[in-house]
Amino acid sequence: MTGGTGFVGFQIVRQLVEAGARVRCLALRPGDAHPIFAFERVETHFGDVCDTQFVRTVLSGCDVIFHTAGTVAFWGPGLSRMVETHVTGARNVVDAAPPRARLVHTSSIVTIGASDGRPLTEDDTWNLQGLQVEYVQAKRAAEEVVLAAAARGRDVVVVNPGVLIGPEDHEASIMGRFCLRFWKGRIPLIPPGGLNLVDVRDVAVGHLLAAERGRSGRRYIMGGENLSFPALMRTMASVANMRPRVIGRMPHWFEWVVATGEEFRAVFHRREPYPSFQHARLNRLTWFYDWTRAREELEFQPRPVRESLLDTFEWYAARHPIHPRGICRFWMRLESK
Repeated sequence: MTGGTGFVGFQIVRQLVEAGARVRCLALRPGDAHPIFAFERVETHFGDVCDTQFVRTVLSGCDVIFHTAGTVAFWGPGLSRMVETHVTGARNVVDAAPPRARLVHTSSIVTIGASDGRPLTEDDTWNLQGLQVEYVQAKRAAEEVVLAAAARGRDVVVVNPGVLIGPEDHEASIMGRFCLRFWKGRIPLIPPGGLNLVDVRDVAVGHLLAAERGRSGRRYIMGGENLSFPALMRTMASVANMRPRVIGRMPHWFEWVVATGEEFRAVFHRREPYPSFQHARLNRLTWFYDWTRAREELEFQPRPVRESLLDTFEWYAARHPIHPRGICRFWMRLESK
């Protein structure tokens, strides 16, 4: 598989190891503390998915390939690298996969489209052609590469996960960082719209179900609960035994003002801003989905979002001090017992 050290990739590795499978993992080398090194039966190959010969060597002889590799960036020099990783990486994996291998490609709900409040399905028409967010366009282009291979007769199944949450977020996912900021009291205002959230551990199980039962050339939304941002924040506060004084709505124009300041500061600090202009473009949309196909055809059954958020909070709390400071402490209070 590719991307075996990432958020969902590592969970797939864990599921495969527990099932007794022989696992060959292609990934960029993580830090020495990464738990991938604890799996003695996992054959690790560290390198770049854009390296054609390296990918061909690692995938040689594989029966099932889970392609999860792909970076996420919303600002700066990482944008062009991200596009290359997704699109060139997908093309390399398709070209290197043995002719009879099954390829399970990890895509995203963003390739389905943004909703108007009605949950979208796999059959809805994509409506984000003009959205200036490289991550969205890169994920869509990579998906088109693998679906084109399916049209040529290759055995390809596409998985479209919702927004991933859960513990063991060793490489700091976008949503993981968002949750941590909220629990530290640093997100007093929220955007409109909402998200479809699903536990990363359940999505990993869903990948194995897709490999076993998925129909070639078919996409499967692996979603969880559709939550408005106010409902999500109330649940996040509850699992952490916290109570914000107020959950305020952020007007879209104000998020652009904040993003402008963050982008300006990022130039000097050389780190990705939050929110960036691309975050602002995403946050004005609603991301609600219907995952009936995965439930009926794959028997995909995710756990409640509240349980996932509680596990996420406990994992972070065991590793990071989560104590709002300064004015953040005034806004985010602990519940009295």
